[in-house]
Amino acid sequence: MTSANATQHIDSSRNARVEAIRRAAIPVFAAQGYRGTSMADLAQAAGVSRPALYQYFSDRADLFRAAFGALLDDQADSAIAALAGDADLVDHLDGYLQRSIGDGWEALAATPHGDELMEAKYEFAADVAEESTRRAQRALRAFLRRRTDADTRAINVALELLTLSPIGLKSDHPSSAVYRRRLRALAEAAALLVSPAR
Repeated sequence: MTSANATQHIDSSRNARVEAIRRAAIPVFAAQGYRGTSMADLAQAAGVSRPALYQYFSDRADLFRAAFGALLDDQADSAIAALAGDADLVDHLDGYLQRSIGDGWEALAATPHGDELMEAKYEFAADVAEESTRRAQRALRAFLRRRTDADTRAINVALELLTLSPIGLKSDHPSSAVYRRRLRALAEAAALLVSPAR
């Protein structure tokens, strides 16, 4: 094996280990909250020693940021995938909203630490959350341009509605079922904005 191949193998092994640790951390944070989770808990879940864990992540905040980033990347990928296929416009937009926002809301509602995890997200992972959101929004903009005959103004208004309204729709802490119904209604309203008048 050449030194370049050996280095590539080491990098690949390290990346696989980092990914496994990130994935193992998600259910631990969900079950115990950010403050209730120790590096020892995270090491045990990942099947590594605590000193080994520090070879990959500097502290709990660093691992939380990486784990939350993986989760948000998955949500963005699912939201983008929801824009593919032959469904009607409302179903595409609803799928996008359900995958990008609804699934996360339901997961947070299922844990008693949802509010704490959201606080930790804003404190430690705001930049990765913003990047995942921007990536999904770019795909949504491209989808609307490709799928509709709407002008740029109408598309921008629809994007703003689809981006900002979900925040207000959960301000009263609705159940997951109620929030998902609201997201569907939002998809219907946005579809009207970019559809030709009948």
